[in-house]
Amino acid sequence: MPRLGNPLVYDLLDVADALAEQGGRRNLQKAAMRRAVSSAYYAVFHGLCFVCARALGVWTRDAALVEPIYRLLDHGQVRKRLATREAAELGPVIAEIGVAFADLQDRRHKADHSPPGLDISRDATRIAVARKTIPDLESLDDDQRRRLAVLLITKTRLA
Repeated sequence: MPRLGNPLVYDLLDVADALAEQGGRRNLQKAAMRRAVSSAYYAVFHGLCFVCARALGVWTRDAALVEPIYRLLDHGQVRKRLATREAAELGPVIAEIGVAFADLQDRRHKADHSPPGLDISRDATRIAVARKTIPDLESLDDDQRRRLAVLLITKTRLA
């Protein structure tokens, strides 16, 4: 299975693992777990950004072409669109990616916005979910990637 051509995706997964293993003071551990949740989420988000940029043929081009593609992906809209009938029609893997993305996003919001008393276990970081979702993105064929990119970056209008 080909790896995504964006090393940041894999680095963020490794950072999430390293943070989840953080020892030391109790508050340091809690802060590290919160950041692990965020890193797991952003690994998947950057994976989706890469798929869009690659599908549109701009990934290997200059950053001035890639950055606008990244900016087009709105976190909330990505979640909504991955939950649509159109996304499900692209294949069951896309539906699984959508469920994982929503779960990771919910966890990230909770980790980022909860009061200091929040405890997050290793399992609650959802690193394993992110680690499964990246190979799902890698498994998409070129047509699925193009269709997913169009779904995620275009503005929908009522017919």
